[in-house]
Order: sequence, then structure tokens, then C-alpha cells
Amino acid sequence: MFAELRNDGRDADELLAILASKSRDNSRTPMQWSNGDNAGFTAGEPWIGLGDNYQQINVEAALADDSSVFYTYQKLIALRKQEAILTWGNYQDLLPNSPVLWCYRREWKGQTLLVIANLSREIQPWQPGQMRGNWQLVMHNYEEASPQPCAMNLRPFEAVWWLQK
Repeated sequence: MFAELRNDGRDADELLAILASKSRDNSRTPMQWSNGDNAGFTAGEPWIGLGDNYQQINVEAALADDSSVFYTYQKLIALRKQEAILTWGNYQDLLPNSPVLWCYRREWKGQTLLVIANLSREIQPWQPGQMRGNWQLVMHNYEEASPQPCAMNLRPFEAVWWLQK
């Protein structure tokens, strides 16, 4: 595209400025496989810079940590296959204006799923309001979580799923 636009007479500096502002390369980095040289991506020189966090956040570290995002996603996929409400239930955003908490409810065939997630690096207070009935803790990404929805301080990036049948 760059060459075509240059052949049409467009200024190189103008084109580079456009690419810098619109290119998806601004958010790309090589896959972070390990904390080794070049994040384990290549023995050569990567054409684009590495992420600053590759020594702490990489595939090798995730596979060694049972509570990593990798294993959390595996559990979520299994939960989706096990609980039809995750596929068929209706969705209601309970905190549509919150920039740091994502809270929603799904309902289907007499079941209710409640999910709260802290999307920030800071502890966030959460007050669920009146929660009636018996709830089952079905998923969480910290070692321990409240068995019932209740007022709590959500830890950084904490997410909890409860199901009421």
C-alpha cells in the first residue's frame, strides 16, 4: 500500500504519519514464549520490539502457574460446555457505567448466573444488593472466594462466577 501511494505521488512523511497513527503494529509485539533472549520468539533479531513485561508474563510462566490466565480460560471453556446458561442465557449488564467493574447477570430456564470482575490493578469495593436464594460458587481466579454474592473488596483483576439453580 505504501509503495502504491508513493507511486501516486503522496509524500513519504505524510504516509509514514498515517501508518504510525492507524497501523495495528502499535499494539503488536512478538509472542512471549519465555523469559529468555527475545522472549523465546526467535534466535534472530525481531523486526518489532518486545513487550516490556516478557520476563514476567510469558507462555512458559503461565504453564507453570495453575492460577494463570491460560488455565483460567481452560476452566471457562469447560464451564461453558457444562452450563448451557453461558450459551443460551440472556445478558443484563448490571454496572454499565463502571469503568473498573464488569458485572452481569444471565438468566435461562430458571437459572441465574452472576459474574463480577475487577478490570483494574486496584482493589475495588462491590455491593451486590439483595441476593436471595442459594448460590453456588462455580468459578474464581484467586485461591479463595466468597461462596455467596456479598459485599466485598475485589482484588486486582479478580473475577467470580456464581450460579443459582
